[in-house]
Amino acid sequence: MLNSAAPCIVITRPSAQAGVWAARLHALGFTSRCLPLLELRALQDETQQRAIKNKILDFDLYQKVIFVSQNAVDFGMNWLEDYWPQLPIGIEYFAVGATTAKKLASYGIAVTDLATSVSGGMTSEDLLAAPQLQQVDGDKILIFRGLGGRGQLADTLRARGAWVEYCELYERLIPAAAAAQLQQLLADINATDAPAGNFILALHSGESLQNLLALAAAHPAPPGALELLQQQPLLVPSKRIAEAASAAGFITVIAAQNATDPAMTAALLDYVNSV
Repeated sequence: MLNSAAPCIVITRPSAQAGVWAARLHALGFTSRCLPLLELRALQDETQQRAIKNKILDFDLYQKVIFVSQNAVDFGMNWLEDYWPQLPIGIEYFAVGATTAKKLASYGIAVTDLATSVSGGMTSEDLLAAPQLQQVDGDKILIFRGLGGRGQLADTLRARGAWVEYCELYERLIPAAAAAQLQQLLADINATDAPAGNFILALHSGESLQNLLALAAAHPAPPGALELLQQQPLLVPSKRIAEAASAAGFITVIAAQNATDPAMTAALLDYVNSV
């Protein structure tokens, strides 16, 4: 059990995904507060929806299907269940990370492989090391994801000879309440009785880091808002995001092995017990 001086963990995941981890943190003696920096919304544009529908109708033409996140699973299965009461046979399913694979399992889908490296990483690069994705020349591969994002997965598979398409299902937005919530957090950090490091900001994605920086730039009050944030420890789910955070000026960056609750918690405890 931690002492009463344990830092408050600022959870920036979408509200619907924050509760389980918050309960775990409280059981360990941490306090927490939610400051969602990411909101996911199904694509509404008619052209975008038509593009999704076309991919779903042609679903049986693909040999391999990749889901990049648990959100991609939920949005994708909403479409698939409307048009494919029984999924086509012969498709191999892949997931970026154990959480995504677990979400697929909840829909009755077993994955051929998932992105987990020996070190515990759960990234697109880890998935690209899967044996079943080495010889893909001529394969048709569909990637379920949100609008935009990194192109590493598709680019590498195309270089290996695969024909790769995206099914982009949702967009990422900054929640409307985030600016006011960040202002309150900054005020609390700026309080005279709140030492540096009294708050640890937990970011579960690169998009959350980008949104945090955008909000700090757009609402630079109190004075030195960004500098206040940069003085607080930042907990992130990968070395790649840790490098981006360091480049953005954050002084103390804690890199977990991946974005799962156990990995983020382990990295947090290691840090807290070392200072």
